[in-house]
Amino acid sequence: MLRPFLLIFAAVLGVTAGVAFAAPAAPPLPDIFTAAAVKVDATAESATAARDQAMAEGRPVAWARLYRRLVAAGNWSKQPQLDANMLLRIVRSFEVSNERRSTTRYLADVTYHFNPAAVRAVLRQAGIPYTETRSRPAVVIPVVAGKGADLTGPWAIAWKDPVIQQGLVPFVVPAGVPEDEEILSRPDLPAADWAALAPLARRYNAAEVILAIVSEDAKTVQMIELSATARTAASFAYANSTFPADAEAIAERTAETWKTRSAVNFGTRTRLTADVTFDSIDDWAKIRAQLGAVKAVSDVDVTGLALHEAEIEVTYFGRPEQLRDALAQQNLSLVNAGGEFTLQLAGKSANAR
Repeated sequence: MLRPFLLIFAAVLGVTAGVAFAAPAAPPLPDIFTAAAVKVDATAESATAARDQAMAEGRPVAWARLYRRLVAAGNWSKQPQLDANMLLRIVRSFEVSNERRSTTRYLADVTYHFNPAAVRAVLRQAGIPYTETRSRPAVVIPVVAGKGADLTGPWAIAWKDPVIQQGLVPFVVPAGVPEDEEILSRPDLPAADWAALAPLARRYNAAEVILAIVSEDAKTVQMIELSATARTAASFAYANSTFPADAEAIAERTAETWKTRSAVNFGTRTRLTADVTFDSIDDWAKIRAQLGAVKAVSDVDVTGLALHEAEIEVTYFGRPEQLRDALAQQNLSLVNAGGEFTLQLAGKSANAR
């Protein structure tokens, strides 16, 4: 609890309850609410009519792709069926590439940019748990069976597909720098444990490493997912497949694990009190900003402030462990000690002062 003799209430310092926290600057990432490169193909009585029809037919395809990106597979059957007018309203803009047309036919790759607020409203009104929180990166080591790691071939290139990179789990292929070589050149790479791969994960700020092992003909693929707490494996086999399809299968499997864990039911609102510890005013400012970037947090009240401590009340959606995970993505550590919560910047020690 906040020490009484240090307590200076927020009102004394001119800090008001429910203060709005500004989101921190973040490195650029693909927009989670964009459906890239949707292929459209329509025929009508004129080129203009064909183009309009193609754009209209592409919107529900883009909506289905976005919905499945944000929602765990167990709720895919609950996808709201939006009519043409509603789809037109929730799409903010679009871009066209690879455009081809004749007097009656139109083909293109269309990227649809959805309005985030409108999408959230649709999902919340339907009562569907979802997440737009990205996990920490996963390092993918592309391995061709019998040949070892390959960072330049078609298997590695498949992991750079924009559709995969727009997902909830950012995938990073090692850059092949000399520091990586000792790990990537191991002849027993598929048998490597977390202790052997952890240095690679740390270099890329990743929470896990995925060994993606594919056959030369791309018909079979195995994923070995390693983290500090687990090692899991899965295999896929297809009569006909491609490297991009195999990469998509692994990416979907990884994203499904993350969505199942982090999808928030926005019909459930909870409140908790937390003691915040920090070393400086700059650290306090970082904590406030990073709290404001968590979509599951609906309100934060600062109830007390002292030299290295604060007391806050947080109103949030979902479960406490989901809040903890969402805060961790913003470099914040929330610790629950018998129902008493402490919040601080990740990597800081509460006993260091």
